[in-house]
Amino acid sequence: MPIDSTTRRALLLFAQLLDYPTAGLDDAARECAALVTNYSRAAATLLREFSDFVEATPPGPLEEIYTGVFELNAACYPYVGYHLFGETYKRSVFLLELKQRYAAHGFDAGSELADHVAVVLRFVSTCDDAALSEEILRDALLPTLDKMIGKAEDGLAEEAALVQSRGRAAYQQLLRALRLVAQAFVPEMSASPQLPPALVNA
Repeated sequence: MPIDSTTRRALLLFAQLLDYPTAGLDDAARECAALVTNYSRAAATLLREFSDFVEATPPGPLEEIYTGVFELNAACYPYVGYHLFGETYKRSVFLLELKQRYAAHGFDAGSELADHVAVVLRFVSTCDDAALSEEILRDALLPTLDKMIGKAEDGLAEEAALVQSRGRAAYQQLLRALRLVAQAFVPEMSASPQLPPALVNA
């Protein structure tokens, strides 16, 4: 089904929330919560809790938490291709395929790698090809979120005594909220990744 303007805005806000922290994240989370309520009340609740956490956390510690969760912990690297294919040739092909799709739709990924979760979300939020958007959400983003959330839960059990555990839990809530919204948009999951098809047959 086509992505409406409300969903596009929500996905764009998720991209902002999953990027390196900047000012206004608490407002972005609250706006996103309001937008996704019709898709998932549970996701809206998780987003409001994330907003409360961001609002109560100074910028410096928030940046440290983000780095610890996504950049220093391989289990939660924010790169779709990494979770689907590891550091293999298939990921390189996947990156090339994404870049080609981005170029075909006039999308500029900037200096970040094409498979960064935030970049993928920004693309889907602007893409007019409903079939391609659904394919990316179903076959690339959702399997990645499943892996990131599962591994994050394992890590939280081991790190419960650390100062950053609350921050890790908050970002895990954010990932869960995104998964709920993506599942609402693409309720039927395929059995195996299909983006791009050539990779499945490799």
